[in-house]
Amino acid sequence: MEREILELLSLERTREPLSPGRRVREFQKTIQTLKNGEDVELKGFLLARKPPNAPRDAVYYLLSPLPPSELASLGENDFRTYLVIRATEETLVSGEVKPGNYVLVRGIIDAYPWGNMRVVYASSIEGMDYPDYWKDYQEFALSKSEVVDLFERTVYLRDDMRNALIYSVYGVPYIIGESWGEGFEFTVFKYRDDSGLLALWKAFKYFHSNLPWEVRLGSERVIEVDDPFLGIDFRLGNPNASDMRYYTPLTKRGLVKLPKKVAGDIVSKRAIGLLPRNLDADPLDRMARLSETPFVLVPSEEKPYFEENREFLQLIPNLLVTVFIQREKHKALDREKTRLLEEELLRWLKESRDDYGDPFRALTAPSGPMNVKLRAELGKRVFGSIVRFNGRVTKRAAREVKLINEAIVNDWMVVLKDRPREMMRLLREYRAYVPGTLKAQRALEILHDLASVSPSGEVTKEEFIRELVKDGFQREDALEITEKFIATGYVYEPFPGKIRPIR
Repeated sequence: MEREILELLSLERTREPLSPGRRVREFQKTIQTLKNGEDVELKGFLLARKPPNAPRDAVYYLLSPLPPSELASLGENDFRTYLVIRATEETLVSGEVKPGNYVLVRGIIDAYPWGNMRVVYASSIEGMDYPDYWKDYQEFALSKSEVVDLFERTVYLRDDMRNALIYSVYGVPYIIGESWGEGFEFTVFKYRDDSGLLALWKAFKYFHSNLPWEVRLGSERVIEVDDPFLGIDFRLGNPNASDMRYYTPLTKRGLVKLPKKVAGDIVSKRAIGLLPRNLDADPLDRMARLSETPFVLVPSEEKPYFEENREFLQLIPNLLVTVFIQREKHKALDREKTRLLEEELLRWLKESRDDYGDPFRALTAPSGPMNVKLRAELGKRVFGSIVRFNGRVTKRAAREVKLINEAIVNDWMVVLKDRPREMMRLLREYRAYVPGTLKAQRALEILHDLASVSPSGEVTKEEFIRELVKDGFQREDALEITEKFIATGYVYEPFPGKIRPIR
């Protein structure tokens, strides 16, 4: 009886995959039900090759309902269909219209003199964005719980790390005032033992290798497709010009150093990097400082592992639909939407200094993995990814960023215990820009925290004084210490009433 119940629950949970075969059949059904002479709007991927039996009165192309990689993966006996496009000098062409690109064709449909194919006499051909293709299949999008369930049954990680991995898949909304793109660096360093890291890398490769060619960073720029039925071969470019491209190292060498051809996109956040680092965690590492989630696999934890999951692979198209729909809903975040996070971050910084003391201060030094200014910016990016996953801005999303930050700090605390030299170096660096008495140090820490969440890096005097009073300073002392900071050069006053920390 229990077995039958489990089977029923499994059937209830199963989501219909958005398979290539289904999309081909739907496209064929659509074009076959249209009447000759009817005005139509049809979308597909442009194949810049002449179809069989094409007349010489115009330029003729083929249109496929499948992206280049899925078209290339069809077996010899798999059903496929195309639409013929007839273009003349009067056809209006706009946007990017190249072989492999996703396009919208408007015109009049008619029969084509070869088999049961149809032709559209195109009045216009408009280049579309690759993500638009997936957004048209909204009914196949996965719910949040379905996404979490898929990852939980495929990749086994501690909760905070797995959650961050899921968020990274959604990319990052553009943050107003930042130059970074939609990319995300999900970085994991080893600590002593590398077996857990290599297992994690295996999981990432499993995910990455089963993604469509169009969303894999570093793959070939063109793909070749042979059609055995038409006897035509195509060379198609990648239609995906967005930052929603995924990368994980393909060789062990890539676990140590990023290949040049992808490093620029990763560093500028123009791609989503799933980056196991087969290097002992170093608090001075650049990637630790600039990664959204610089985790460390510490020896005391259970090692990550993964299981091959057929359902996961079948639902990758559904996952892409989900990601691109949420991306469209949350393309950018302004400061108004991130204020919840700023308040949470300021509280967390204060609490962490009280709880951890100097080790935490070392981590927040300019060269440390929790550099306050950078961590505020990167925290907003993690927040944006969570907003995409959740579908809205919530206090819970801000708290989730805090939990991820706490997990990262706990990882690096383990590292610092065994690296006293690096810890002392970071502490000296920290005290170089937050010196003086304990009282002055506390005040300057508060100013740096406030400046870190300000887009301009500036803070009003009144805001600073108000925060000092909230922290226990007398107002007279707060006013005096502010003027001392300005007089001694720790603080710059670019405009009357506004201040900025020098370092």
